[in-house]
Amino acid sequence: MSVPILHLISKQLDAKHARQNEFGETPLEFAPTIRLSNGEEAVPQQYLDIDRKLDNLSNVLAHISVPQGYQLFAGQEGSCLYLIVGVIGKENYPASAEIAQMDKMVYGRRWLIEPTTPTSEIVQTSLLAIKKVREHEVRELLTVRIDQGSRVTTPFNCHLDLPLMAGNKSTLGKAPALDVDEQLKGLAFAGCTFEIHDQAVLGDKIIYELGVIGTSSHFPELENGSITVACEHPSRADFVHQLVLSLIARSDRYIDESVAFKGFKRFSHSIDPIELARFSFQTRNVKVTDSRFDKGFENMSYKVDASKAPLFNDGELGRQQRELVASFDNLGGYLPLEK
Repeated sequence: MSVPILHLISKQLDAKHARQNEFGETPLEFAPTIRLSNGEEAVPQQYLDIDRKLDNLSNVLAHISVPQGYQLFAGQEGSCLYLIVGVIGKENYPASAEIAQMDKMVYGRRWLIEPTTPTSEIVQTSLLAIKKVREHEVRELLTVRIDQGSRVTTPFNCHLDLPLMAGNKSTLGKAPALDVDEQLKGLAFAGCTFEIHDQAVLGDKIIYELGVIGTSSHFPELENGSITVACEHPSRADFVHQLVLSLIARSDRYIDESVAFKGFKRFSHSIDPIELARFSFQTRNVKVTDSRFDKGFENMSYKVDASKAPLFNDGELGRQQRELVASFDNLGGYLPLEK
């Protein structure tokens, strides 16, 4: 669901004659308007016709503030628009001490931006893209010492050979019972280590409050702080899994408070959800007073929704898709299409 971002128009200017804004969005003819509590008149986002192109995608990204060391890029390959996150950091697997000290820029995956993607969804996609780039780093920077020796490796890195693992499940042994103090001796994250500050039993869970020892310039949210790990099972496996999930959750919260659009931190937890609900109700429940508007809105909605329907695939995947669709009577929506 998109976040309503209102595009203000002059009170003297009818929506029928409104021009396209810098983000490639134009109010539909005869679109209804609302009046906000501050007196401004606006056309809600759902009544904007969108013509997404590389230049106006770039304009949207230019208004998004991101944490230091991160940068958004707009791109196009053929007719497909995308955004991608660049992040400056250190090599996670340095081959030498010299390389370990060098800054480098790496990139996350491309995120498709469809021709009808509204500004709000681009902002949300940017937030998610940054979170996932950071999660990738979190997973690669949690290290464990194995076999009671000096060998250190990264169990949650995203480059493990899944087909090989799936064919050789017997190579993955069962995790032993948990000895937290012993386990923490072999764990580190981005140059930081952990120690137990407190623990408590809550129902079937054991809650550990871990102090973070050390600093990491790339993860300032952990500096001189602590992190809570809630274990559901008394095993080494669950403890380490819950630790990395806690680190990812802390990273996501940091991004929530860091990303802003035109200076507005839409995802900040300081915003009252009840006020968001009130704003959503005001902007999503709009009375249409001009019957001439209905046809244009219907055509735009069809264009947006129908364009998302994919083709059935060939082979086994196609068989699964058709079987799913056939299992429902009178399935609505825009169904996959035959080639």
